[in-house]
Amino acid sequence: MVEERPTLTSTLAQLAALDRYNGWIYEQIASAMGRRILEVGAGTGNITRFLLGGEGSDRTVVATDPIPEYRQQLTSLFAQDQRLIVDTFDLNQPAPPAFKESPFETVVCLNVLEHIERDADALREMRRVLLPGGRLALLVPAHAFIHGAFDDAVGHYRRYGKRQLGKLLEAAGFIVDRLHFFNMLAVLPWWVNGRLLRRDYLPAGQTHLADRLVPLLRHERLIGPPFGLSLIALATSPRRQGEFEERS
Repeated sequence: MVEERPTLTSTLAQLAALDRYNGWIYEQIASAMGRRILEVGAGTGNITRFLLGGEGSDRTVVATDPIPEYRQQLTSLFAQDQRLIVDTFDLNQPAPPAFKESPFETVVCLNVLEHIERDADALREMRRVLLPGGRLALLVPAHAFIHGAFDDAVGHYRRYGKRQLGKLLEAAGFIVDRLHFFNMLAVLPWWVNGRLLRRDYLPAGQTHLADRLVPLLRHERLIGPPFGLSLIALATSPRRQGEFEERS
């Protein structure tokens, strides 16, 4: 059976079914969540529902995406939830003035920055829409040596090194609170699929297996993985002018 060639839409649909895996990602960033959250590049809402919190949550989430089709799906999916607002924010452009005038407690950006050619500018725009002391939750693909056919197929400009990402965040004016690798066991399969076999798609059987293995994969936190498929960063916008320089 021939696998369907990837598009961003088909990949998002595939990942939407990985409920355990998406929940595992959210666990990594949950401590950074405030009451008013901006999700940059929400896609079709795979993480959005976690950001909203459970029943009784007082969070408000502004879920943004530059692609009209995704915004329509978000609007339809969360039509009954008044805590969600769907809007546009293209990281290739300056942030909307309304976001800067009414900034957020948390900005969430997961698997988006690697699609932006001018990633340093994009990080600065995200900092500009945060309240002083606000938090950025960021997830990006890790390790340039495993950049393969699938990365190219879905428009990844790069995969990041840990030190590289830390310096990029600091240059954008953030204080890096936590920066760690995530999903250590997926590195070898990703290299085999993308570099060795030159597959430009995610094998469905492997992604569903990874979802079932999440209870086991969670134990990697006990060793602080020295490498991983992704990098997760939690960073803070300075509370006052000059704080970043003072703490550097």
